[in-house]
Amino acid sequence: MDAPVYRHAESRATLLGLHFPTDFFVVVVAGYLWLLLLRPLPSLLAVAATHGCLVLLKAGRPPQHWPHFVAFHTRRLLHRGRLSAAARSRAPAFPYGPLRSRA
Repeated sequence: MDAPVYRHAESRATLLGLHFPTDFFVVVVAGYLWLLLLRPLPSLLAVAATHGCLVLLKAGRPPQHWPHFVAFHTRRLLHRGRLSAAARSRAPAFPYGPLRSRA
């Protein structure tokens, strides 16, 4: 991708220091929930704290770090530490071999 047309492909759109639309909408939804739970001034402070925490959590991380991190650990918990697709599969390792239970 050396063509000047694709120069924007690697850049990330940010709005207030957050990646748009994913991180920005996390703060918007959290802000709405804070508004429902708190009075206006404390909710404004809570939104600012949410924004600051999200910026600090994302600092120095590669793109899509947290979704991959959550997916990895969820898969590890749900499948008792067997992370590879072959270990999670219920199919036999050799299609003509005996089917043994791994549970």
